[in-house]
Amino acid sequence: MYEFLDHPSEALIRVTGKTHEEIFIDSAEALFELMTNTKQIQPDLHFDVELAAPDALLLLVDWLNQLIFLHEVENVFLCEFQVQIRPGWNLKAKTGGQKITADQERRLHAKSATYGLLQWNETSQGHQVQFVIDV
Repeated sequence: MYEFLDHPSEALIRVTGKTHEEIFIDSAEALFELMTNTKQIQPDLHFDVELAAPDALLLLVDWLNQLIFLHEVENVFLCEFQVQIRPGWNLKAKTGGQKITADQERRLHAKSATYGLLQWNETSQGHQVQFVIDV
């Protein structure tokens, strides 16, 4: 589950989930919901992503920035995310989306995930993460 929080100049997002995988999936969904109505995207293109980082926070920022990179280079909106987190903070994922067309809704332009206001907290229900997207 994700929610958009008030921020004076960027997009501040809070994500809650029971597992690490839920956090990474919901964070990706929130990222692309900033950019478009993801319910109108048909996942007819797929991309594999593999990343590693020393901790969860760095892996999350790398993940989001890799998705922004795919968006820019492949000219796609992504809407489908399958994520596995392996020991040592190794991520293996498959994403699905479609080429951007002139008739698709465009919202904000995501430039990058940043380290500003970045937090990862353990809760009794799982995890709560907060991050900023530079728009």
